[in-house]
Formats: sequence, structure tokens, C-alpha cells
Amino acid sequence: MNRLECPIDGCSATIEAETEEEVMSQAEEHANSSHPELEMDDETVETIRSSIIQV
Repeated sequence: MNRLECPIDGCSATIEAETEEEVMSQAEEHANSSHPELEMDDETVETIRSSIIQV
């Protein structure tokens, strides 16, 4: 299981999924709905990907 805790200050969202790809897909949906100001550029995607942990 992979887990991502939203790296945005003040956001307590946690995403869990079987694969890193599923986590990233859900993270993008979360960012679009909860953080529309966030630009999903390569640097942001890499930051999010590096925050995923195995649980």
C-alpha cells in the first residue's frame, strides 16, 4: 500500500492506493478540487511523488 499525505500547509488529506500511479492519479484529482491554484508542473509532480511512502 502506498500513502501520500498532502504536502500543502494546512491540508490534512491523505491518499492511499495499491500503486504509485493510483496515488498520483488521486493526488491530481485532489489538487484540482482542493488546490486549484497549484500548478502541476514537473517540479510539483516530483515533490508529490517523492512524498509517497510504503505502508
